[in-house]
Amino acid sequence: MHNIVADITFSDDVPEPKVKGVRSGYAPHHKFSEVDWLASGFHEYQDEILHFPGETIEAKIRFVSWEHLRDFVKPGVSFEVRELHRVVGTGLVKEVSG
Repeated sequence: MHNIVADITFSDDVPEPKVKGVRSGYAPHHKFSEVDWLASGFHEYQDEILHFPGETIEAKIRFVSWEHLRDFVKPGVSFEVRELHRVVGTGLVKEVSG
């Protein structure tokens, strides 16, 4: 079960390892401006192929700490996709599921 559906755009200037692509199961951190900590989440894509820097893809995301995020995450909210301190993309919430 997922918590949100978002459009994710992977930065095209991210060095290794993202140039090798990501697929469903990718679990980066997410930084929302209203929250002062990084939220871990699991991405599920509509296919099982690799996705590369520069691509935009729809992702269903399940957050480990959803109960602490749900009041801040609404459709239209943007966020950073990170690997700790490194920003590897951006996201825009399309739908909140629960």
